[in-house]
Order: sequence, then structure tokens, then C-alpha cells
Amino acid sequence: MTASPTPPLPNRRQTRGFLVTLSLPPTLPATRLQQCDVFTLPEQQDHPLTVADVRQHPDFTARLLIELRGTLQPLTLRTSEPVQPLSMPRQVTLSCQLCQATTTTALDLVAHGEPQTWVCSLH
Repeated sequence: MTASPTPPLPNRRQTRGFLVTLSLPPTLPATRLQQCDVFTLPEQQDHPLTVADVRQHPDFTARLLIELRGTLQPLTLRTSEPVQPLSMPRQVTLSCQLCQATTTTALDLVAHGEPQTWVCSLH
């Protein structure tokens, strides 16, 4: 039995504005992985893996080569392979929905959710 993921924490109103996010589903396709992400495979949930690099497989277009920290051999996954994200740190640039001002902020998509819209503190 799989435990349900922890829902994202509510986003607080910051001095830079108000950010609306949408929580991630429990699993995502492997194509969503980027460097520094931490994930597990659904069948090995007690074994977290940290991504060092992700690149397209040179011979198979429907596969990815995922280099992992602490291992010498890359992991090969189908692009649609479901993975369970544990941490997905991102720097996101957002535009205010009312005045088009921009901001860049650091988020962990697993903890905070995917950004959907942002309104700056002037509104």
C-alpha cells in the first residue's frame, strides 16, 4: 500500500506578491526529471535516487539516460516511465498577471506545487 503524498503547504503572501500553485500528482513521467531532483521508482520507494544529469539515449528515442549521484552506471528509463518525485528544486521566473512585472523565485515543486499564476505586491 502506498502512502499518499504530503500535500503542498499553503503559499503565504510575500513582500514580492502572491503565488498560486497546483500540487503535483504522486507520480510523474521520467521526462520531468532534471539535475538535482530526488525521486524513487514506484517499486523501490525506500531507495531515493538523486539526479546528476538527464539526457536522451543515443540509440533509443523513447528512453532517457539518467546519471545518478553516487553511481557509475546511468539508469535507463522510458520517457513515460512513472517516477515518484521527492524533491524537485527549481528557479522559476513569473510575470504578474496584472502589470507584467517579473520575479524569479526558488521553489521545490514537490513541497510548494507548480506555479500557476503570480500577482505582485503592488496589487
